[in-house]
Amino acid sequence: MIVDAETETPIAVVVAPANTNDRKFFDPLYNKVKKIAVLQHLGKFLADAQYHSSKIRTILRNDGITPVIPFSGNRWQKTENPKDPEYGRRWAVERVFSRLKEVFGLEENRFFGMKKVRIHVFSCVIAYLLRYRM
Repeated sequence: MIVDAETETPIAVVVAPANTNDRKFFDPLYNKVKKIAVLQHLGKFLADAQYHSSKIRTILRNDGITPVIPFSGNRWQKTENPKDPEYGRRWAVERVFSRLKEVFGLEENRFFGMKKVRIHVFSCVIAYLLRYRM
């Protein structure tokens, strides 16, 4: 999910199995955002270490977006958080997930099959938008 950090509004959502890495969904999410929103020149893309890749950083920079993504650590090197003071605002997406789970029942998924789960997730996102953004 890509969320506007200022308004905590979901902009793009992709539903996928939990055992897949978030980085695989950067392209579909980012392309959705590019289709529906005007990207601000000199805007920032705040993300966690899952999105650490030179490909992602290059795509963002080519579009005039500053990547604010920590360098992912490994067993020899610690993860290095960005020095950008706005990095803490990336928690906006976590607050959206928390509300979707606690207020709208996303945590208690009782559906089987991606089609049914996708309907459940998007229903929760629509309810979130109606309650918090209207």
